[in-house]
Amino acid sequence: MNILIAEDAKETREALKNIIKYSIDKTIIVYEADNGADALDIIKNNSIDILLTDIMMPTMNGFELIKLVKNDEALKHIFIAVITGLSGDEQVKKVFSYGADYYISKPIQQEDIVARLKLIYKLVNKEEVQSLQLVRDTFNPFKVPVMMNYYTIFTILQEDDLYQIIHHIAALYPDSDKILLKDFITLLLKSYESLDNEFDGAFEMMLETSDDAVYLSCTNLNFIDAVKEYEKTIPSAYELKLMSNSMTIKIPIKGE
Repeated sequence: MNILIAEDAKETREALKNIIKYSIDKTIIVYEADNGADALDIIKNNSIDILLTDIMMPTMNGFELIKLVKNDEALKHIFIAVITGLSGDEQVKKVFSYGADYYISKPIQQEDIVARLKLIYKLVNKEEVQSLQLVRDTFNPFKVPVMMNYYTIFTILQEDDLYQIIHHIAALYPDSDKILLKDFITLLLKSYESLDNEFDGAFEMMLETSDDAVYLSCTNLNFIDAVKEYEKTIPSAYELKLMSNSMTIKIPIKGE
């Protein structure tokens, strides 16, 4: 696997490179660039699997770099994780509107970035995620025979991660009004706020769709307990199934 770090701060590049080499997989080839233009040259001349990019860089910024990569048919497969000090709802939305796959806000803690990079690596390294249709018998308590658009989101549950989950759901259906997103966002944010920063590290969330619904499954017990607190307030159109170590929320797609 090949990873490119596009970051104008040398110390940040070194820190990310050391994490990749010593905490993830020492066989990974790591390329470095201190601006977007050089990063694009590296991408065009090498087989890059993951791009870790800052936004504020000289010569070509991260927004321009992401757009050029995602608009190129030969390069759009590259998984792009943005690591930036930019924050706020509008900035997060802008990052995703340009085509980024993941967002990590600065400043970053060592254990935080290690967990995130490990899980991004695991996601990109899973060949089965590329399948357009996948029949699953785990985290499928509704017994839907065929799930489409299977996507796994690895997160350590910060507010930015919740926006990424919403982004992925909305991307499945550009007409977002067809999905009860407002109530869903409210439920997730209430559950997140109730955790009071007591969650126990990284965990996995899975998005799947059928013809009439979107399904979100979660494996974090603390988050599941938090959702239980709001179970009675979940809109009647929703269905929630709780298992011993996971939960799945069925978010219906509105009719035309």
